[in-house]
Amino acid sequence: MRRIAGDRAAMSRRAGDAARDRGDWEAAALAYRSYLSRRASDARIWIQLGHVLKEAGALAEADRAYVRAAGLLGDGDADLLLSRGRLARLQGEEAAAIAFFIDSLKRDGSSPAAADLFDQAGAPGSAPWPLSYDWRPAGRIEHAATGAAVGWLRDGGGVVEFRQAGRVVGTTRADLPRPDLTNAGLEGGGFSFSLSGVRPDHETGWRIEAISQATGEPLLGSPFDAAPPRAVQDWLTRPKTATPDAAAPLLSLILPVHDPRPEWLSEAIASVRNQNSPAWELVCVDDGSTDLRVKTVLADAAVKDSRIRLVTLAPGRGVAGATNAGLAQATGAWVAFMDHDDVLEPEAVTRLMAAESMGADLVYSDEVLTHEDSDALKHFALRPAFSHDYYLSHPYFVHMVAAPLAAVRAVGGLDERLPISADVDLVLRLLEGSRTVAHVPGVLYRWRTHVDSEGHRSRSRVTAATVMAVNAHLDRLGLPGQAVPGPVFNTCRIDWPDDGSPVLAVIPTRNRGDLLRQCVESLDRTVPGDRLRLLIIDHESDDPDTRLYLETLSDRAVIMPYAGPFNFARMNNEAVRRHARPGERLLFLNNDIEALEPGWLERLAALVARPEVGVVGATLLYPDRRVQHAGVVLGLGGYAEHVHKFAPFERGGDRNPGPDCSLVVTREVSAVTAACMMMRQEVFAAVGGFDETFEVGFNDTDLCLRVGAAGYRVLNDGHVVLMHHESATRRATDQVRHPEDAARLKARWGALMAEGDPFYNPLLSLDPAAPDRTRLGETPPPRLRSGPGAGRLVVKPEQEQGDDRG
Repeated sequence: MRRIAGDRAAMSRRAGDAARDRGDWEAAALAYRSYLSRRASDARIWIQLGHVLKEAGALAEADRAYVRAAGLLGDGDADLLLSRGRLARLQGEEAAAIAFFIDSLKRDGSSPAAADLFDQAGAPGSAPWPLSYDWRPAGRIEHAATGAAVGWLRDGGGVVEFRQAGRVVGTTRADLPRPDLTNAGLEGGGFSFSLSGVRPDHETGWRIEAISQATGEPLLGSPFDAAPPRAVQDWLTRPKTATPDAAAPLLSLILPVHDPRPEWLSEAIASVRNQNSPAWELVCVDDGSTDLRVKTVLADAAVKDSRIRLVTLAPGRGVAGATNAGLAQATGAWVAFMDHDDVLEPEAVTRLMAAESMGADLVYSDEVLTHEDSDALKHFALRPAFSHDYYLSHPYFVHMVAAPLAAVRAVGGLDERLPISADVDLVLRLLEGSRTVAHVPGVLYRWRTHVDSEGHRSRSRVTAATVMAVNAHLDRLGLPGQAVPGPVFNTCRIDWPDDGSPVLAVIPTRNRGDLLRQCVESLDRTVPGDRLRLLIIDHESDDPDTRLYLETLSDRAVIMPYAGPFNFARMNNEAVRRHARPGERLLFLNNDIEALEPGWLERLAALVARPEVGVVGATLLYPDRRVQHAGVVLGLGGYAEHVHKFAPFERGGDRNPGPDCSLVVTREVSAVTAACMMMRQEVFAAVGGFDETFEVGFNDTDLCLRVGAAGYRVLNDGHVVLMHHESATRRATDQVRHPEDAARLKARWGALMAEGDPFYNPLLSLDPAAPDRTRLGETPPPRLRSGPGAGRLVVKPEQEQGDDRG
C-alpha cells in the first residue's frame, strides 16, 4: 500500500509540473495539493505550490504555502526569501518586500534579489539602497553582460579587485560620480571595468569575483558570469567581409577633431580604413587641437592614405563649425558623420550605400554604446523603421546618419548658433525634404561613452535644446503641435490642439459590476462635463448586483442589451451602428479600465483629430504597476503580442523610459489594444469596423492593421497612462487561447509577418520569454518608410481565401 501511495504522489507531482509548464495554474495547484497531502514535508513542492498560486492570483494562499516551506527549510534559503519578497510586492507590502530582498542578499550576495530591490517597480526613492536599513553592502555589480562590469562601491575612490580562479585579473577605482549614492547616505563611487581581455578559465569558466580591496568584502552580484551572450560573441567574432557594390557612389565621412585621446582617434581612423568598401573619403577637420600627439596622428593618416584629407582650423569653431568646414571640402555624392572617439564597423559604408541605391533620401542605422574600451559593449540601440512621431518625441537615432551631400548643403549644414543638439536640428531639417527614409537594421557604429564626452558635459541643457529644435521644425512644416519637455532626459511631449469633438465610450460588460462601477466612476472623476457619452453593452448579465448597478446608470448611459455567443467584434460594431451620433469620436474601452488622472481623454482626442492618424492607444498598467500594454508587435510570440509587457513602469520613483525611451513617448506601432483605443468615426467606417470573424482574439490587431494599410498612422501614447485591472499573471497568450483567431490573423497578414513588423527591429527576439536573444549576425535589407512630406507608405494585406468579413 505504501508503494501505491508513493506512486500516486509521484503522479500528482508530475501532473503538477506539466500543468505548471503549460500555464494552467489552477490544475497545477490542485495536483501539488494532492501530492502534499501525502508528502507534507517536501518543502520544494510547497514552494512550487506558492509559485502557481501566485500566478493564479491567489496571493494569500501563496503566502501560506511559502510560510509552510519556510517552516521546513528555516530562514536561510535565499531563493525562498526572494520569492516571498516578490509576493509581498504584489500584495502592496513594500516594506516587507524590501526586508525579504535584503535578507536574501545577506545569505547570497549573488541573489537576483538585488535586481528586484534596485531595478523593479516600486524601488524605494531614487537611491540605490533603502535608508531605513542599517546593513550596507560593500557595493554592487549592476551590469556585467556585454564586455564590462559596471557598478558602485560603498567607499568612493576605493578600489575594486576582480579575481578569476583565485588570480587577480584586474582592478579599477570607484571614482565615477554617483550622486544617487550620496542621496542614500553612502560615500560611494561608480566604476566600469572592461572585461574584453578576460578569457574563460579551464576550471571555473567565465566566473569572476569582485571584492572591495580595502575590506575584502564581496560585492553584491559577485561572483558573476563574465561571458558575453552567445549572440554578442558571435557578432564580435563574425567574418568582416562583404561584397561591395562597384557602382556605389562615394561616401564622404566628416570627422571633426578636437583633442581626443590619441589612441581613440587612431582607432576611429583605422575603422574607416578597414571598411570593406573602397567607396569612401575621410575629411578630418582639426578644430584647433593643442595635443601634438593628435596632430601627429592626423598628419600620419593623411600621408598613409590618399582618401584621407586634413582640414586645419583656428581654435573655437566648435563641432558644428568644424563639421561645416568638412562639408565644404567633401566631394562625395553622399555624406555621413562620425565623432573623433568612435568606431565604424567594417560593413558600414557598404550597408549605408545599399539603402541609398533603393531610393532613400535619408539613412540611419543601429549602433552599440560602449564603455571607454570600445570592445566593452554597454547597450545595443536596435531601432524601428522610421516614425516621424517617435522622432518628434525623442531623437531615437543618432549614429549613423547619411544623406545626399547636396541636400545637406541645401539646408545650410549644421546651425553653428546651436552649441548642442545641432545634429538633431540638422536631421529635422533634412527630414522636411525627405520623401523616403531608410533604416538599416544592423549595428554599424560603436559610440564610445565616457565622462569627458560633450554629451555628458552638456546633459543638463540637451532637453531644452531638443525641444527648441522640434518646435522650429513644427513651425517650418506648418503643424500646430507644441513641444514641451517630456518625463525623462531628452524627450518631448507634443501637445496637439483638441477640437472638442464629443466622444462615445463603448464598454462591453458581463456581470462584474464592481469593475464596471470602478471604471465609470473613474471616467466621471477625470473627464469634464458632458464631453463623454457612455454606451454600456450588457452581454446577458445575470448577477443581481450588476443588474442593479446597470439600472442606476440608465439616466447616465445608454444600456444596450446583447444576447448570444460572445463576439467582441460584433457587439462593438452593433453598438456603433445603432448608437453613434455624427461627429462623435469612438472610444473602445474595457470594463476593467480605471482612469487615473484628468487630461487623458483630451490628449487621445487631440491625437486622433490629426487627419493622418487613424487609431490612438494608451499605455496600460497592471495593478502592480508593471506595463500591460504599450503597443502591439506583429509576429511577437508567433502571432502578435504586447511589447514591453511586464516591464516596470517606474524605476526608483521615476518613469522607466524603456528601450530608446519607447515607454515615455508617442510613437507609431502596428496595432494597439481595444482595451483603450480611440478612432474617428469616418476611419472606423472606411475600413469596415471590426472583422466579426475574429470573435474573441486579435480583432483589434486586425482592425489596426487594416487602418494602417489604408494609409493612416496607428499611435501608442506614453503620456496617457491608465490602469487595466487584468490579472498580471503570465497567462497563455491569445494564440493559445483562441487558435482559430490566431490562424485567421496569420492567413490574412502572413506576408507582413514574414517581412517583419516595421516598428520592431528584425534583430530583436520574437520570443517574449527570451527578450535578450538577439540576432545580431543577420543582415536584413533596409526598411523604407515615407518621410514627413510624402504620402503614407501603404501595405496591402494578403487576402485569404473565402474572406467573408462582416
